[in-house]
Amino acid sequence: MADSKFFSKKEIAEILSKASEIQLSQDKATPHEQGVSEEELFEIAEEVGIPPQALRQAISNYMHTSEQSFNWLLGSSELKSTVVIDNTVTELHLDQLFPELNTFTGKKGEVEKVGNGYDWEQVENRLESLRRITVLPEKDRTRIIHHVNWDDLRFPGLGLSAILGAIFLMILLKSIGLPKSTFIPLTPLGGIAGYFSFMGVLRYYFSKQKKKFKTITQLIIDTLSNPVQHRILPDETEEDQEVNEDISSRNKTKS
Repeated sequence: MADSKFFSKKEIAEILSKASEIQLSQDKATPHEQGVSEEELFEIAEEVGIPPQALRQAISNYMHTSEQSFNWLLGSSELKSTVVIDNTVTELHLDQLFPELNTFTGKKGEVEKVGNGYDWEQVENRLESLRRITVLPEKDRTRIIHHVNWDDLRFPGLGLSAILGAIFLMILLKSIGLPKSTFIPLTPLGGIAGYFSFMGVLRYYFSKQKKKFKTITQLIIDTLSNPVQHRILPDETEEDQEVNEDISSRNKTKS
């Protein structure tokens, strides 16, 4: 009998991911959704060599991001998740995390020590969205709170779109010769059309932010769970180096 092929952990992950995609495509025609319990999921992970800790973190990350959906009536302008990893952050973790966040987002965030934890906050001026990441060391674990908000885009955008839509419809109806008693009552319809037109823009922005949100959350988890020795790279900005030096000096002062 020929020897069975041996698969590495990386190959197992890729094969299982592909098999899951194939199964999902085949199950689209199934009227009832199929699945497994959390206990069964841990049993499957154990069989293929996935540590319970890794699976627990993956479930936590998925549950806190995938369930957030867009509100088509009021609009959505916020994403938030809380993830717990089973280790305590050190100077090495923080020394690597904040520069990587600066590099990934393309803009330097402000770092502030709050109590026993750290806040990294960034404002994207183009759309006035606020992103805050809080790292809170606890006993034998670390709590990570990731929050992004773009209310400064949502509220003015919806209000202005409704006003402009109403004005546009009023001018249009007046230009075709309708009497004032007719086009004035119809004007709010233009406001509603403008409101939901901008809602489509918000929905697109929400989808982009949600995808970026998941990627950044996973970057944080990976960096804090498996840090590597940080070194200054040739293309690293001076701002990133300043953040590194600031974190190192604060931790030395604390110790």
